[in-house]
Amino acid sequence: MPCFPNPIRYLLLATLTLSISCATGGGGDDSSSSDFSTTSTSSSNASEPVIANLANAFSRGFCGTVNLDNQTILELQSQFLSYLAQESFLKTYGLLRETVDIPVIFHVISAGPSPEEGEVPDAMINEQIAVLNRAYSGETGGVETPFRFSLLGINRVRNPDWHVFSPGSTTEVEVKPQLKTGGANVLNVYLVDIATPDGSDGQILGYSTLPVFYRLLEPYDGVVMNYRTLPGGSLNNYNTGHVLVHEAGHWLGLFHTFLGECDGLFTDLISDTPREQFPSEPCPVGRDSCPDQPGVDPIHNHMSYTVDSCRTEFTEDQISFMQFNASIFRQIVAF
Repeated sequence: MPCFPNPIRYLLLATLTLSISCATGGGGDDSSSSDFSTTSTSSSNASEPVIANLANAFSRGFCGTVNLDNQTILELQSQFLSYLAQESFLKTYGLLRETVDIPVIFHVISAGPSPEEGEVPDAMINEQIAVLNRAYSGETGGVETPFRFSLLGINRVRNPDWHVFSPGSTTEVEVKPQLKTGGANVLNVYLVDIATPDGSDGQILGYSTLPVFYRLLEPYDGVVMNYRTLPGGSLNNYNTGHVLVHEAGHWLGLFHTFLGECDGLFTDLISDTPREQFPSEPCPVGRDSCPDQPGVDPIHNHMSYTVDSCRTEFTEDQISFMQFNASIFRQIVAF
């Protein structure tokens, strides 16, 4: 694997690469935009980004994606091709496990005692686990994956100074090592409010670290998620629990479907997700943003940016790529 000299820089790279953010209002109804405001963004509680180019990316209007460096993608591609040959052998002889369990711990970091301050009830978290399992079992559509999720625990922390994260912020770097539980195979989910790094309008729904960076970023591994995106939350169009489905896909190694756009050298490394030029929302059925490439935009894929109700499926190759990442980097072995 390539050697990265500055782990914090790559924490930022990984989280920015995988964050879901949407233009003003987060894709929700304008009438509910006040429900999503992060009033502490301009206060002393809001953390400044560690590296300035993170904020610059958002100020240029990006929806939360930055390409990984070419060397890392080449390494992943090479290792993935080797894995596919092994997977074919295992499938031929029926050696792949049907399911594998991923323990999940939720760190609920609230600013106060009410749900509006992030103190979400256990019932919403239990339903979130159910949503993960429906999506990854193929119940919502697409192909069944071998991954299932179980609730390891709920860790509640009431601290207004820790309640607002932004990708790569000093708050995130301070808090995660103190709360992280378990090893590479345990999914740590941090339920917080999320501010854009530059304090601009817009809403970040969540972001995740990549498995390829686990050894460098072990204390920071996991998913950061806006607590309003839990099932029954207040973030319109993104409150059914499918944001965590998307972020867990990143945690298992998947990239956005629009990585590489129409003609980039590197794509999401998945052969059965058609190329798309840019993120799509809310649910543009039949859109073909890369008419010179096979297929229409994969708007129903869990790794797109469409609204929750539109994202319903993973593909066969995405499952293989998740299994590859899970077994190589997270010791989650599906055979």
